[in-house]
Amino acid sequence: MGRTIASITQTWQQEEAALKRFQRALRKEDQLLLDELLVLSRLHLAEASYASNLYPLDMYLIAILLEVYKQLKSLQKESIPEGADPSIKLDSGKEARFLTLLNETLAVLAPEAPPTVELLEEAAEPRASAAYTAFEEAP
Repeated sequence: MGRTIASITQTWQQEEAALKRFQRALRKEDQLLLDELLVLSRLHLAEASYASNLYPLDMYLIAILLEVYKQLKSLQKESIPEGADPSIKLDSGKEARFLTLLNETLAVLAPEAPPTVELLEEAAEPRASAAYTAFEEAP
């Protein structure tokens, strides 16, 4: 008996065949780049066979994205200046930039400053309705 579903390699070939018309519509230099991306996607055929719950094109794109991201990370590591501390994160400035943008956005959305002093004063005063219970230690 044969297979009831196509293998991942057959599925990949079907997806590539479906992209041929799109590829022919591209400029020559873009066609070459697309060919390179398709080669990158084939590097993860074995892993893609375990993701049968996803659509084939989704796995196709994830495989391409993974390879391109690996190349990006490799280039980032190569671009670390000589003598720089390798323990410093490559994206260490992103957190500070994110916080700055977040604060700017919050300032635009809520132009008045929150009454932090009043909140502290309210917290310092005990509530009259609060009751404290002495707990006994368990035997």
